Amino acid sequence: MPIIYRTAFLEAYKQELITVPFLTNFFRTSPRDIVSAEKIKVEIKRGGRYVAPVISAISQKGGKLRKDAYTGKEFEPPTIALSADFSPGDLIEKAFGQTEYETANQEYMVQLMNIMIDKLAEIDPQIIRAIEFQTSQIFQTGTMTLYDENGEAAYELNFYPKATHFPTVTVPWSDEDSEPDVDIENLVDVIEEDGETEIANIVFSPTARKNYLLNSKVNDKFDITRMASGTYAPVMRSPGVKFLGNLLIGARYFDCWEYTAKYIHPSTEVLTPFLTDENVLLLPNSDGPNVDFRKTFCRIPKILPPDPRFSSMLPAGMTNLDNRAYNIRVWGDDEADTLNITVKGRPLAIPVSIDVFGCLTTEL
Repeated sequence: MPIIYRTAFLEAYKQELITVPFLTNFFRTSPRDIVSAEKIKVEIKRGGRYVAPVISAISQKGGKLRKDAYTGKEFEPPTIALSADFSPGDLIEKAFGQTEYETANQEYMVQLMNIMIDKLAEIDPQIIRAIEFQTSQIFQTGTMTLYDENGEAAYELNFYPKATHFPTVTVPWSDEDSEPDVDIENLVDVIEEDGETEIANIVFSPTARKNYLLNSKVNDKFDITRMASGTYAPVMRSPGVKFLGNLLIGARYFDCWEYTAKYIHPSTEVLTPFLTDENVLLLPNSDGPNVDFRKTFCRIPKILPPDPRFSSMLPAGMTNLDNRAYNIRVWGDDEADTLNITVKGRPLAIPVSIDVFGCLTTEL
């Protein structure tokens, strides 16, 4: 009889990729932004810079005010959906983190609950990334292209921003003759002139940040004798988000960030940064004057109520999805002896104030 040696089964390791949205946080959702409708419409009225005229006699009527002019923009939010199904075959497999003997002594329903929790835990981060994908495109291009599960473009939206808010520098920042602060200040002036707001945040991609700090004109600012230029003291705020400091650029200070978070691009299956390398975003604070960035939701209708047989099997976080305007449906196929779960939502980020941000491409 062969000798059977002892094998130790150590504690399992499961990598959890935490997703904390950054650009999405500039968008706000109010109760009125969650609706039961197929489409949503926003009416926009632009302001003017007219000067009140004088009159020659106090008895005269004043100049006549212009009639208000407004536009209406209509949007049909995209639908995102994720699903999972569970069959008896899933329950006879060895459970992750357990030996086959430990799994054999576990009730099948306990195994099913663990599998469900594991699968459903993947849904929330994917939804978060889907919205961050929307906002990252908006801030860099003013447009949006979303993809289906086959990587094909399935939804496109153009918010028609001003091209002057998305310039490319004339001298690349990798060139010592470049003047990064001047490039930033020039774009700030354009945005603030058009949007009647204040740019407060500069968001660098990694390459743009490296080239910015390597520039001798910029580097001189951080000489210890010129601390009034601000303190470069990077602090990690969340995965992929680093606060660089409150730095003087041109005539005033800006909160400067580096954004390195990535996602798997649905079309290329390549790990891709949300902020394209070499790009720099110029953003106002979300509560700044004339700033209106909205994260909207159109509810998906449901005909049948939740099946009480399965509601108790869902993790607490999933049962609260309705509060976030997502539709979770759980049903069983008795003939096939399977359990099915689908989560659907119709979120859409809308930069109502399209003129209050911009993106600078720092390489030719």
